[in-house]
Amino acid sequence: MEVLPPPLQTIYDAVNSSPPAEASMRILRETWAASGAAASQIPGVHILDGGEVVYTGELSPGCQACKAGTWDCVFIGVQCNINCAFCCNPHAIPADYTGSAFGSQPREITANYQATRINGVSFSGGEPFSQPKKLLGWVADFKRAYPDAYYWVYTNGLLAKEPYLERLGALGVHEIRFNMAATGYTHPTVLRHLAVASHHIPTLTVEIPAIPDHESRLLASLETWCAQGVQFLNLHEFMYEPGTNAESMPGARLPITLPDGHRTAIDPQSRALTLRVMQYVRDHNLPLAVNDCSLQSKLRQLRGRRRSLAPLTAQPYEQVIDEELLVHHCAYSSTEILVFHPDATGSIRTQYPEHQLVRIGRRAPLSQDAPDQWVLFERLAWEG
Repeated sequence: MEVLPPPLQTIYDAVNSSPPAEASMRILRETWAASGAAASQIPGVHILDGGEVVYTGELSPGCQACKAGTWDCVFIGVQCNINCAFCCNPHAIPADYTGSAFGSQPREITANYQATRINGVSFSGGEPFSQPKKLLGWVADFKRAYPDAYYWVYTNGLLAKEPYLERLGALGVHEIRFNMAATGYTHPTVLRHLAVASHHIPTLTVEIPAIPDHESRLLASLETWCAQGVQFLNLHEFMYEPGTNAESMPGARLPITLPDGHRTAIDPQSRALTLRVMQYVRDHNLPLAVNDCSLQSKLRQLRGRRRSLAPLTAQPYEQVIDEELLVHHCAYSSTEILVFHPDATGSIRTQYPEHQLVRIGRRAPLSQDAPDQWVLFERLAWEG
């Protein structure tokens, strides 16, 4: 076989050594189909796009942006006041990390938004209220520079005191999401802060992982949350994400390899718990909209994130295909490599007819500094 120039050989090897994902995806598609069939038995449930979107009641504008991939999560920092056993934040994140996939400071991030489809922005951590001055300052900066987006804040609730909640409401934050599982589901301080938040911020959400071992505590908490003003419940399919606290959680595991090669595992009972919660809410006539934030839904979100970042990360010589694949051509000889946009192939052929031609593609990244993920290496013949 022909020996490729080293840079092209590296790309060729990367494409041909990618972890196989088809077996995992086949299993996942079967479980998704079963989940969709079960969900369809719940009165009033909405099932869209083959089960990628499943919810009862309504979706908050923030969840709509998330599922469309037009959401950005801004990390105020990674400092947190508690250490949840199910936390899915990677241990490898630098202690001083701040920012998002679109930059490290408000001015840079909001400037990059101008070239994207971003219409929802959240503030997370760590615990954002661990740095309340920074949280309030950043929210104000974002609202000034990018006023038309839908804004929300994540918190475990312990530090979400009324002066901060009042100020966030005055700044125009639309929604706040409490992780009630972080403090045992009904912590008195957090319940008090939930009630206070309902007076200052229009939309109040509980967002937690659906942990099968916690089912009884979760179901027993629903009416209490509703009494404090909670309108939405987002339940994440539980994942044993490598390199996080969650990796060590007990429970049933289904190891999987995702289409981008990422290896993880899910609890195969987690999504079923979400459906039981939906049925419970329906049976008890609770005023609570429940969103199934499944792995299936997250993969949809990641596709949208790649589409949002493609305009910022595509090189001038790359063509954007289906908004997620960045493709270019290379003509090469033993001494030379020419990189060019596919539209320039005709003129390159005229100048370098003896060169070999290849088509190369990488998956649009999930952040501006993500390493290239090569997924296409195709030998071509000059046309004409």
